[in-house]
Amino acid sequence: MATQLSLKKLIMRTGDLPSMPFVATKVMQIVSNANSTVEELQTTIQDDQALASRILKIANSALYARSRQITTIADAVVMLGFNNIRSLAVASATKNLYVKRGKVLGLKDKLLWEHSVAAAVACRLLGQRTRPGIADEAFLWGLLHDIGKLVILQKVPDAFDKIVELVYNDGREFVDVERELLGFTHAEVGALIINKWKLSERFEQAILHHHEVVPGKSDEWVIYIDVANKICKKLGFGFVRQEDLDLTQDTSVQALGLSAEKMDLIVGIAHDTIREEMEFFN
Repeated sequence: MATQLSLKKLIMRTGDLPSMPFVATKVMQIVSNANSTVEELQTTIQDDQALASRILKIANSALYARSRQITTIADAVVMLGFNNIRSLAVASATKNLYVKRGKVLGLKDKLLWEHSVAAAVACRLLGQRTRPGIADEAFLWGLLHDIGKLVILQKVPDAFDKIVELVYNDGREFVDVERELLGFTHAEVGALIINKWKLSERFEQAILHHHEVVPGKSDEWVIYIDVANKICKKLGFGFVRQEDLDLTQDTSVQALGLSAEKMDLIVGIAHDTIREEMEFFN
């Protein structure tokens, strides 16, 4: 295993971090421009056949009520909305980072990806039931909160294996083991990626601090990620599983103003929809 110093140099150099794929970058630029048109978004999406196919598949899925079949990207954009399209573009691009040179996902990559999608769905559900205007953006918080783990896995797989072993066998937190073995955490690496992808500074800070929740002080985005992470643990998506985890008395859940009944409902809906949404990115 590499020393902490050499390992930190290896991962922390910006050039070693993955870049946001071009089409996803272009989609985000179009969505952020208030003067953009459906035609511009359609033209960009059609440059990525996999993304275009996924968007049409989602637009015609049972997740969205529709009176007719959606056959064009333009119609899908109108129905799903610009912000939802942005989330799908980033999700599609992120999935591609997990699969190198056309290979199938390995077990650890698969667990990381499933956890990311599950957290994204959970974050969106939390947003829909607390502040609907942020739901699509919340999807991205959940999707990318652990992107740093992917970099560690791909750059130093032996170190990642040791981290997972200690987390699983000793019940320790990922960030604690990472600091011990690497000298830094996946949250720090993830924040650097968010910075490189030129997403918002608030997003970068949320990723950086998503394991440092302080009731009454943490940014709202950190709270959403924290609750989504706990939903994933309860439902068994990821490396850590805690089926008996009681979320109804959780301080982050209370910070979002969710009653025990609403929290149970969200967990139930997440259980029913996460696997279905994962199918869109296979």
